Amino acid sequence: MHISVIPSYRVMLHLARRASGLDYAEALDSMENGMRDYVRSQLAQMHSSLVELGVRSVIGQLGDPEPEQLMKALTELDDSRPQEVTRQALEVASRSLPRPDLSARMFIFPGDGESAVLVNQLGGVLAFSLGASATLLFVWPRGDWESNLRYNVVHEYAHLVRNLLFPRGIAGGRLVYMKTQQPETLLDAMVAEGISDCFAQECLNGARPRWMDTQDEVEPRRMWPRLHRRFGISDPTEIRRFLFGDGDRVPAWTGYTLGYMIVRRFLDNNPGTTMMRLVSMPASDVYDGSRIETNGLD
Repeated sequence: MHISVIPSYRVMLHLARRASGLDYAEALDSMENGMRDYVRSQLAQMHSSLVELGVRSVIGQLGDPEPEQLMKALTELDDSRPQEVTRQALEVASRSLPRPDLSARMFIFPGDGESAVLVNQLGGVLAFSLGASATLLFVWPRGDWESNLRYNVVHEYAHLVRNLLFPRGIAGGRLVYMKTQQPETLLDAMVAEGISDCFAQECLNGARPRWMDTQDEVEPRRMWPRLHRRFGISDPTEIRRFLFGDGDRVPAWTGYTLGYMIVRRFLDNNPGTTMMRLVSMPASDVYDGSRIETNGLD
């Protein structure tokens, strides 16, 4: 395994310092333009759609900060050495799931300190991976962000490994598995998230993802038949809606919750399954092995 940890928030700190004497709107434009150029240069070898997804995510997470407040927060973040937290978490993850052939980069970007979702629901950290070669970590130094960073790093490591084993490309606006030419489905995405959460819990002595604190026992069972009939959808917008919720008909984190239940039930039914084996299994095999009936979770 070779994963580089890149403290990209230092680039943002430099841009904030450079913009600190400008008018507020000009300062934001200057910082955003600088980050766009930086992200595009760092992800230049990836598919253009993934590059632009990375750019949109970084700019979206930047928010609309005052340069001085941003400098203060990023200086505090740098003093806490998040890259060391990340490296230590990677060591834990790689011991449990060694992949000598994995080569990737983890970028640590500033999160939006005014985002209630990031700060309150997610404990100051969110992350996602672009294929098997890059993970974007967004961090805002509030609360127990170090523990949440550790969890996210281990969670995303499992995604990197699975993305290496099941490489995907983009075709017709959808993610397509390169080996089978089949599109990624909602079930695929749910099981992938469930595997990553189970892996992180195993590595970190039962640590819980922050989204679990928002769930009750009723909503997942109510939503199960609605998602079950849509397991085969491949529209990325719809997949995202059912994974994260839409603030309307789909409660927050529904897909994550049900994906975790599928994987946890599989592990309960198949004791002795290693994480090496689990991460290499197609989602359909994990679902079949969970033995969850189509009419509910009981």
